[in-house]
Amino acid sequence: YKDIINRIRTVVENHYQLQDFGYGQLSDLKTQFQLSPQEQGVDYPYLFLLPQSHQRQGPVMNYSFNMIVMDMARGEEGDVYDNYITIQSQCQEYIDDVIANLYYHYKDQPDILFTGITYTPFKEKYQDELAGMTATITIQVPTPLNDCITPIDKV
Repeated sequence: YKDIINRIRTVVENHYQLQDFGYGQLSDLKTQFQLSPQEQGVDYPYLFLLPQSHQRQGPVMNYSFNMIVMDMARGEEGDVYDNYITIQSQCQEYIDDVIANLYYHYKDQPDILFTGITYTPFKEKYQDELAGMTATITIQVPTPLNDCITPIDKV
């Protein structure tokens, strides 16, 4: 589980456009201007990984996440929707970049399921006015159960 999150963080750190990575619950989302001097604000575009319920199916673990990619939305003269739609389109491309890198760069066991990924565009106003895209992804990892190595006294 930790390796998957670290891989996604590494992909974000190596991406030329994505500037920041976050993980946790929605309450952990950073904003441009945090409330106290000790808190560091976010740099956009920002990828935030929100864990969902995971499932074991026999010898395979399915780890599910909402991958939220967002950027600052600015009102433009003229077509007021153009900026939001442009940002949403770019964020979808950033999600595809991350998924492609996870799929093609890492040749070991974990695999991203390409079926069932849903993309949901959004425009939200927190402390920052944001637009972006959320993708639901599942990563399958072969993880067979093995009672031989459990740290339990065999009585």
